Amino acid sequence: MAWRLPTVSPFRAEREEAATERRVYAVRLAYDGGAFRGWQRQPGLPTVQQAVEDALAAVLAERVQVHGAARTDAGVHAEGQVASFGLRRALPAGDALATRLPEGLRMEAVAPARPSFHARASATGKRYRYRFAAGTPLAWDLGPGRPDWDRARAALEGLRGLPHLAGLASPARGSRPAPPLDEWTLEAGSESAALIVRAPAFRKHEVRNLAGHLAAVALGLAAPESLARLARGLRPWHGATAPPHGLTLLEVLYPPELDPFLSAALPAPGAAPARQPR
Repeated sequence: MAWRLPTVSPFRAEREEAATERRVYAVRLAYDGGAFRGWQRQPGLPTVQQAVEDALAAVLAERVQVHGAARTDAGVHAEGQVASFGLRRALPAGDALATRLPEGLRMEAVAPARPSFHARASATGKRYRYRFAAGTPLAWDLGPGRPDWDRARAALEGLRGLPHLAGLASPARGSRPAPPLDEWTLEAGSESAALIVRAPAFRKHEVRNLAGHLAAVALGLAAPESLARLARGLRPWHGATAPPHGLTLLEVLYPPELDPFLSAALPAPGAAPARQPR
């Protein structure tokens, strides 16, 4: 009697392969940086990455590794942080949005992404805002002085045409020179000012160093042309560094064909609001 080996239907095999195919999802997050010790997981300390991973694990009954677009420092806020993670199964629309997050952290939207999407590696740019004002924990109080923000704008103009801004970043192992800014605005009123910058990438403490030196220029403690001289120099940074609580990650930019949130985002209904920098 001849024995025949069991066969598996190709249609069943395709279904099983589809069921175990790795799927990538993106989440957009907002958080009050004062509640966390930065983005990146650190043993024994509350971080945004740990909070998101723990919350997802509670809902999905499995651990996932979450990759953030920006590794924000302790005290730095976000209105548009993006993170990505992979699963071996489909994620029901309500699962991620039902995660219980700690106070100060909100999941704004969840969207399926292309298999090649990575929150940090796929990004083509970021926008940050640094605020100067008195009477709020979300801005840097410059004290009783009267800053001349036109001097700070003149300093920013001096950065135009520079091939890189290597001197604006704090020392970091293996980091490449900071690319030039794509755009900047510095809006000022009688009681406050806000610096908004966009670039393909930012290096360690770059925006805080920039904000710190602009404040020194505006207060007459440094000459406007000193900023360009520092930016062209080599590390380490020798200027002032602004405190983290005035800084907010506003947005992470992606190519339209990769951006998960252009059409497929699932907004979080009725989420408890985080304390948002405005």
